[in-house]
Amino acid sequence: MADSYNKDELEAPGWLNKPFFEGVLKKCENTDVIVVNDIKMSPATAKGDHYASVMFRATLNYDSKTAKGLTKSLIIKTMPQVEGHKMDFLKESYIFETEIAMYSKTIPMFEAELRKIGDNTILGAKALYHSLTPQKCIIFEDIVPLGYQTLSTRTADMEQSKSALLKLAKWHAVSYKLAAEGDTSLTDYKHGIFSLKEFETSTFVQNGMKQFIAKCETIEELKQYVPKLQALEKDLLKRCHQSFESYFQPNAKGIFVLCHGDFHSKNMMFKKNSKGENEDVMLVDFQLCYFGPAILDIIYGLYTILTGDVRKNHLEEIIHYYSSNFIETLHKLNFKGSFPKISEFFIELLRHSHFEIFMMSTFLPVFYAFETEVIDPEELMTSEGAGKSLYNNERYIEDVKRMLPIMHNRGYLD
Repeated sequence: MADSYNKDELEAPGWLNKPFFEGVLKKCENTDVIVVNDIKMSPATAKGDHYASVMFRATLNYDSKTAKGLTKSLIIKTMPQVEGHKMDFLKESYIFETEIAMYSKTIPMFEAELRKIGDNTILGAKALYHSLTPQKCIIFEDIVPLGYQTLSTRTADMEQSKSALLKLAKWHAVSYKLAAEGDTSLTDYKHGIFSLKEFETSTFVQNGMKQFIAKCETIEELKQYVPKLQALEKDLLKRCHQSFESYFQPNAKGIFVLCHGDFHSKNMMFKKNSKGENEDVMLVDFQLCYFGPAILDIIYGLYTILTGDVRKNHLEEIIHYYSSNFIETLHKLNFKGSFPKISEFFIELLRHSHFEIFMMSTFLPVFYAFETEVIDPEELMTSEGAGKSLYNNERYIEDVKRMLPIMHNRGYLD
């Protein structure tokens, strides 16, 4: 089974030991007596489910002052200990500072705003412990025992997608209101995925559009789009970078919120009721949150959550559903400022169409590959050959054949 997990998650670091967990449990349970009897460590996720951290699941058997034989399951997220691309990718980043701030300050603040209007939505799993020294680490309550599960496939069905979008719309609306009312803490989040130097300069990102164009040149019905794609390729990454940082640019225009930043299916955990119906979705992984255009989260989700058929045939419905719930939440929050119109979200989609092209050309082939094979993320980020083969996926090619003419007709390629 070792090949199913990231190599750096097969053995936990030595500091994840009994004294460490006893300290964590004492803090969580507000007691001075905890004795850990046994620790069972395992990888928390499968290979390819995440890259910007190292994650373990710890099942603890322990005694407290009042009871013996207690058990608790924890999720530990920390930095890589092994030299390599992942360590280089993360060592200069702010991802742990971002996620700690999100769990300790921002998410509780958002939930408090929702409680004022009688909305009991839970926006994030419970964070039990965090530190930046001597190790960067965050420990969460394991929500699998509470009935939450990740999707076994890359894509979500329509019900699941709307459930995730509803929660995102509420999150976005609360942040929109607070920022408009002068809360400057939200604009401190400035480090989205395009702020990671190792991401933007990686072989995977740098070659994505080139490899996409090369594949289009071999497909008869897509050859006509190649000249326009070549013209776009020259500054595509620069424009994406500008989109992510557009709030901080002069004369910024748009609907700005605190974005999740990594809104994809593996960062969602779904819970069903006794009838098998979707009861809740929990968004996880807040390492890449940033203040920017709301539509970027939606575009990201369009290509990392939805099937190609849903994306083609229900895009307007999806955006209408999200934006109408965004606006409805603002009304419920008794927001006194200027309300965005649903039409403005569609204008935003066109304004940031270059990011949609990036997602289709660079991220989408990866997510198709995840459905049928186990991919080593580090090899993908660093090996030109590893990325090139992804463009031969037949389902991906069929999806591009559907989407590229639509993008052309919308004016995205101009």
